[in-house]
Amino acid sequence: MTTTAIVLGLLVGLGCAGVLYALVPVAPSLEAMVRVEARKGPPGDQPVLPGRVGRVGRVQQSGITWARDAGVLDHPSWSSLSTTFALTGSSPDVVVARVLGWAGSGLVLPPALWALASLAGVALPLVVPVALAAVLVLVGTVVPFAQLFDDAKVRRRHVRIVVGSYVDLVVLCLAGGAGIESALLAAADVSTDWASRRLLRSLLLARDSGQPAWSVLGDLGRQWDVQELCELASTLQLAGTEGARVRQALSARAVSLRRHEQADAESAANATTERLFLPGALLLVGFLLFIGYPAFSRILGGF
Repeated sequence: MTTTAIVLGLLVGLGCAGVLYALVPVAPSLEAMVRVEARKGPPGDQPVLPGRVGRVGRVQQSGITWARDAGVLDHPSWSSLSTTFALTGSSPDVVVARVLGWAGSGLVLPPALWALASLAGVALPLVVPVALAAVLVLVGTVVPFAQLFDDAKVRRRHVRIVVGSYVDLVVLCLAGGAGIESALLAAADVSTDWASRRLLRSLLLARDSGQPAWSVLGDLGRQWDVQELCELASTLQLAGTEGARVRQALSARAVSLRRHEQADAESAANATTERLFLPGALLLVGFLLFIGYPAFSRILGGF
């Protein structure tokens, strides 16, 4: 009976590991990224690469269809996440698929384990799988949104860094004698980063449609909720409409962006140092106990 319980436990563990592996999105390989880049040219916000959302399965696709038919995806709360979706390249369909996958696994897993434990002769009260299923469903509902917001936060910080470097390149192009539109296009065409490619595509669209560059940059900044892009658009608008000295204005903007990034890096480093204080104190206490325990035990043994 003990051997049977061990084998069943191993099988259940392997099954749970397989379910989690199928639900977690897999990062594409470098070869897949190169193939997609060569096929599509300048990418959008975040291109959908092979293996990114290909493991949602038939159950999650059925859940997406049900959610769309029931009007869940048309709820106004999804519109409040428009900047997050635009920045991460995700969509409500993908988020619903992940929620259904995680929550469904959390709902099915505890009863299955309870049934296997009962077959193995281990008696557990019914409240245990019910409570565990409720907790796992709640966690499975929160985890996809937490991942989405964390990805948006990382990408938004990346865009701020790219904008700072982009403004420096624009200033260098202006110093070389290029015009403002040529400098904006040339600076965006230097890097192959996804944010630079998105800036280049917006600027090319503005040039072909006859729109001013600051208009599309401001729209992109509001779409991504990146204040630095909106401020850059305002600076370019002042240079284009009021005749301001664009090179001096952009140089001041670049210095300001570098100072903000430096302040953010210093605050992050200070926060990391403060978080490491408690583990360091615990290590010191453990070391002192390890060193002082033999002497302390000998003192107690002498009485």
